[in-house]
Amino acid sequence: MSAEAQTYPLLLNGAERASWNFTLERGSMAVTGICLVRQTEQGLVGSVVNEFGIHFFDFTCQGNRVTVSNVFAAMNKWYIRRVLRNDLRLLAASSLLSAGRHRQLQIYQPDSLTLSNNKYNLTYHFERLQQ
Repeated sequence: MSAEAQTYPLLLNGAERASWNFTLERGSMAVTGICLVRQTEQGLVGSVVNEFGIHFFDFTCQGNRVTVSNVFAAMNKWYIRRVLRNDLRLLAASSLLSAGRHRQLQIYQPDSLTLSNNKYNLTYHFERLQQ
């Protein structure tokens, strides 16, 4: 396990893979599911699926470059993909990035984190699944 792996917020404690309960809130609406993340030689790969098995999106992170793919049809808009990509960049970065004035990242060691995007009124909650 490399020292670089220990800096990924989505891989707390330097693990090579993680499973999270995932909640994305916007106002009074929420999307819940499971986020699966693992480290590869190129960076991070992850997928978000709801409790019924509906695939929301996949993402890959190589350095500071994040790609969002296979987005659920109702969310597959360029502006939604852009917001997801920028928010995931903070969560999947291999080094600490500035959250900027509209985003706030809170990490509660060892098993939860929250990212708030105040510009678009979005909140991402991640709670580690017990394995």
